[in-house]
Amino acid sequence: MGELSFPLETKHFYIEPKDHDNLWREEWSICLKTEDRKQVGTLRFEEASFHDEVYFSADLDKEYDRATFGVEIFYAMSRFAFRFKNIREISTVCRHDNEHRIRSLEKAGYVWRKSQDGDVYYSMKKQKTSWTGLYVIIGMIAGFIMGITISNLWVGTVAGVLIGTIIGVLMDKREKKEIIE
Repeated sequence: MGELSFPLETKHFYIEPKDHDNLWREEWSICLKTEDRKQVGTLRFEEASFHDEVYFSADLDKEYDRATFGVEIFYAMSRFAFRFKNIREISTVCRHDNEHRIRSLEKAGYVWRKSQDGDVYYSMKKQKTSWTGLYVIIGMIAGFIMGITISNLWVGTVAGVLIGTIIGVLMDKREKKEIIE
């Protein structure tokens, strides 16, 4: 992973850890993008053990706890967390009656996972890349070219698609293995 740069910047906010050496255990501040950088909220990672999933909670001042502002913050935190190879999911929880927070989570790409004791649990999973589709297309193009060369378009196309599929599956397995390690 490349060098981390702080603060994380959204349209309206700067989001920054109070201790840059201890990102996962210390509180983060959410400040307005103004000259005085007024703090309007805090954020904290909970149980950050780096085993695939991290949990966080965000507290915003009442006037900034709106869907439009929440989307920025929740999306920025998922982008930050997914820069780490070993984090596959980022989760948070909110009260079931907090419509602004629920709407912001959903607009930021988080998905409802469960409801329990008046709380609603949301998370976002890191998207997997898929090389198979790309290599099938490349294989099909190479197969067309090979088919034209040998004067049998069907044989060339089928061979190209099979070779592309095999290469794509091998690339996906290699990437999955790197993520696990």
